[in-house]
Amino acid sequence: MEVVKITPRGYCHGVVDAFRIAKRVREETDGPVHMLGMLVHNTHATDGLQEQGIALVDQPDRLRGLEHIKDGTVIFTAHGVSPQVKQRAVELGLKPVDATCSDVVRTHELVADLARNGYEVVYIGRKGHPEPEGVMGEAPGKVHLVQDPADIDALELQGDRIAVTCQTTLSVWDTEDLIGRVKARYPQAEVHNEICRATQERQEAAVEAAKL
Repeated sequence: MEVVKITPRGYCHGVVDAFRIAKRVREETDGPVHMLGMLVHNTHATDGLQEQGIALVDQPDRLRGLEHIKDGTVIFTAHGVSPQVKQRAVELGLKPVDATCSDVVRTHELVADLARNGYEVVYIGRKGHPEPEGVMGEAPGKVHLVQDPADIDALELQGDRIAVTCQTTLSVWDTEDLIGRVKARYPQAEVHNEICRATQERQEAAVEAAKL
């Protein structure tokens, strides 16, 4: 079997930054340090962080995960968390450290701003993934998670203020298809494609390599 290396490849800036934050916190903190879910979706990397003394708290959602932490520092992963999770961490007396990717932070800010301005937001993402969980917490009831065409068909949105955006790490081509389906149902929808540059570049490089 031939292995073809693509360029670019490897960790994106958000992952690198999250690792730096986690390692710095562990080095500078005497008490227990927890990561609220896998820091990034890489089992090998997560195992390495646990070997360095950062405990993994892995629960179906971030709020439930917090209830399993008695004290110490909690690191919010690169995928981001909802405002409710941030508030609950403080209520529990934990010391929160935010390692959210800057691209995800931008999506949070976008969705919050759209909701404040009266928009219904169609959010394309993976159900059960922590990134949509966090983003949807910015405007409960105003953000509608869709994963496939059936979810789009089930939407019942009214008014002119409708926007569509997406998770940062999705397939470029699948997302374009779903955005097109949303626009077909709601021509007035504003499009905010939030797939990050690193994801786009790696997917495009993989496609080009497959042509060789």
